[in-house]
Amino acid sequence: MLFNPNVDLSTLSQNGHVGVVGGVFLTSYNYYPQVNYLGYYDNGGDGLANSHVVSLWDNSAGNTLLASVTVPAGTSAPLVNGFRWVQLPSTVGMTYNNWYVIGAQTDNVDTWGDLITGGAQVSFSGQYANLDSGYEFSRAGRYGNIGDGAPPNQAGGSDAIYPAANMGYNVVPEPSTLALLGIGMSMVLGIARNRKS
Repeated sequence: MLFNPNVDLSTLSQNGHVGVVGGVFLTSYNYYPQVNYLGYYDNGGDGLANSHVVSLWDNSAGNTLLASVTVPAGTSAPLVNGFRWVQLPSTVGMTYNNWYVIGAQTDNVDTWGDLITGGAQVSFSGQYANLDSGYEFSRAGRYGNIGDGAPPNQAGGSDAIYPAANMGYNVVPEPSTLALLGIGMSMVLGIARNRKS
């Protein structure tokens, strides 16, 4: 997941904002995340009253829409770590040192724990956001209006995220690391062949 809440979101003040909420983050390590799921928070785990569109945008490329799913009402979408998940039709690759925005359409019916911040309430994935002091603005809560298809663009706090949306992913090393692994494996296989002969 992009972030793991360190608090029970259902115990926080529940936000009823009608609009699009989520956050902006910077990929700040030499990994190439492969996003394959988007999810929406299910308070109580008892099913969603309504369906919710969850989207991912490339903020560095003029807010280009990369992926969007509709998390259905009810309990049909798998529930993992408090979120209902929908698999993307195809994997979306992300690049190093690039800004992305994740957001979900909210409705004041399926509420979610308000803005969560810092190490006390949220752990961001190390493959996505630098966790060292001074890099707090590499992730920030965002909110906006509903219905226009655009990402949330109003700042809602640094070192934070609105936890309505989340994303699941696999991580692959950068291409140069893969090349080094390939060279290393070739050398090992070559040595093994020489020993046999």
